[in-house]
Amino acid sequence: MGTSTKEGSVARPPAAATKLRIVYGEQLGALEEAIQKAIAYRAYEMYEAKGRSHGHDMEDWFDAERDLIKPSNIQITDAGSEIGVRAGVPGFQAEDIQIGVSSRKLIIWGQAPRPGAASRRNLLQMLAEIELPCAVDAKRSSATVTNETLDFKAAKQAPGAA
Repeated sequence: MGTSTKEGSVARPPAAATKLRIVYGEQLGALEEAIQKAIAYRAYEMYEAKGRSHGHDMEDWFDAERDLIKPSNIQITDAGSEIGVRAGVPGFQAEDIQIGVSSRKLIIWGQAPRPGAASRRNLLQMLAEIELPCAVDAKRSSATVTNETLDFKAAKQAPGAA
């Protein structure tokens, strides 16, 4: 419940952070495969929109990737023993987002129904692949979403660890 302010409006309490599930190792391959299928589907839509004109497959693929890759205000921080990433995820709730982590890469994949869309195929999609400045321990990472902002933290990998 909100509280009254001096001006008489109601101030809303801060939204609670929602923790996200993070995939790594063998599960990361399944996430990457799902992303490749989404890119392929979007490239095929572009091919059809161009009247099924052959010879533009690579152009359609790169256009599909560009259409999906929408990084928003990405900030990377190095806090000594951990790496942090903050990214805007406008239009996405925690349940719409999947996070993948390898030792030096963070993948943010979002799929959400477009507002007012009748079809389940009409999705708002977002992909960000972020190269991390150093190796991290995926097993010691966490991610939350609050007010359309994703916060990711991961412990740096110990020197010499594989």
